[in-house]
This record gives sequence, structure tokens and C-alpha cells, in this order.
Amino acid sequence: LWRVEALLALLDGDAAPPVRTNPGADVARILTRLGFVGRKGVLNDAAGCVASAIKAIGENISVENKAALMNAWCGHMYLGDDSEDGDVDGAYWGEFKLVELPRDAEALSAIAHKRPGLIALPERGEELYLSLMNTNCKRCQKPPRDPALCLVCGEVCCCAGACCRRGKHGECAQHAAVCGAGVGVFLLVKSTKILLIRGKRICLYPSVYLDQHGEEDEFLKRGRPLFLNERRYGALEDLWVNGALDYDTLALHTSRVGSDFY
Repeated sequence: LWRVEALLALLDGDAAPPVRTNPGADVARILTRLGFVGRKGVLNDAAGCVASAIKAIGENISVENKAALMNAWCGHMYLGDDSEDGDVDGAYWGEFKLVELPRDAEALSAIAHKRPGLIALPERGEELYLSLMNTNCKRCQKPPRDPALCLVCGEVCCCAGACCRRGKHGECAQHAAVCGAGVGVFLLVKSTKILLIRGKRICLYPSVYLDQHGEEDEFLKRGRPLFLNERRYGALEDLWVNGALDYDTLALHTSRVGSDFY
């Protein structure tokens, strides 16, 4: 179950592994996430969740085999009393057989995963610009000369800055390796361009902030108010969620080797 929860956390875009609390609460949390609901009003109802899971296995499987299957799934989490051979006590599984599930438990047992996505951005470009100009980089503790906002976690990095370079790797490349396993989506605040990093390749993607005529204003040279284009930002989010940086035509044709510089 720990592996299942870790995979679900990865799908949700979480950078850190799930926090362990206690075996009963952990089993109840993971099985509830998978759609196996316990009794209403019972906090951390591991017994009810396991009973729901057992009931969902199928009618053609014997109770003993169902218990053995659930033991294989949950035994490593040390539910119940440990027997001499290290397995979970069979009497503990008997407790689950006595739990009566509510009628709507089966209807609630539908797997619904939260879709990962990029962070929310302000509607106006100047709001984003002003809010990040005095934000310190976590590494050098100074406002970046050319700030890059990670659209996955919201951290501000020094783009192509010598202050945060480690060897030949710039901070954006370092952050992409940690935050996205080599994949990074950054908003270059001053130019409003999108910096895509995929391994050693980088791509400057079109801006998601446009003026009222639908045109970009790179480095705010014209000084026009910029507004978040939901359509472009949604397309960028789909590109990241679907792992399509290697397949998008625009990203491929405008990409080049050189992510270490950033």
C-alpha cells in the first residue's frame, strides 16, 4: 500500500513522499483514497475500509483467500497483533468480517484522483511582476536579477545567475532535476516567456500573458497591461501533465541543447 500511495502522490504532483502516522490511520487513508470507504462518522476506520475492499474483491473467491490477499496488501503495515511467524493475526481479519457497511459504500467506492496541475497565476501581469520583484531566492537569499518562477511548485529561482550556479549547472536546471526529475516549467518574470527544461534541452515557449489585442509584450517594452491567457496556460498545463514536451511540435522545433546555462 505504501507503494500505491507514493504513486498516487506522484500523480498529484507532490514532491515529497506521504507522511506515515500510525498503521490504522495509514491503511484507512490509503484505502479511502482508492475508493474503499468505511463507516460514516468513524475516524480512521481501517476495519471498515478493509471490509469494503474485501467485499469488492468478488463473490467467487473464498473468505480465506480474500483475507490472505488483504494480508498481503496490508500485512507489512503491521495491523493487529503479530503472530509467531510474523503474519498478521487471523483473528484480526475476523473483526473485518463483522463490520456492516452502509448501503452507499459501493457507490462511493469510485476511484477519483486529483489531476495534477500548474500553480495558479494572477490575472494581471503587473501583479505577478510586483509580487516577485522583492522575493528572495532560497539559495542565495537575494532578489534574483532575472527571476524565474517555477510553475510546478511556485519557487523563485535565479535564472542564469552566477550566484547560484553549482559547477556548470544553473539554478533552474538544478531545480528542475529536484522538482520534476529533469522536467521544469518556469515563467521568466521580466520577459514573460516560458522556459521549458527537459533534461539537457531547453525551449523558450510563448508567453501566457498577452495584452488586450492578444499580443505579447516581451520585457514590457510597450508598457501595455498584460492579462493571463487561460487558453494558453491551459495548453501549457496539458503539455506538462501529459509529459508531451518530447512530442510537441513547437517545443521540438524551438528547443536546443543548453539547459545547464539556466
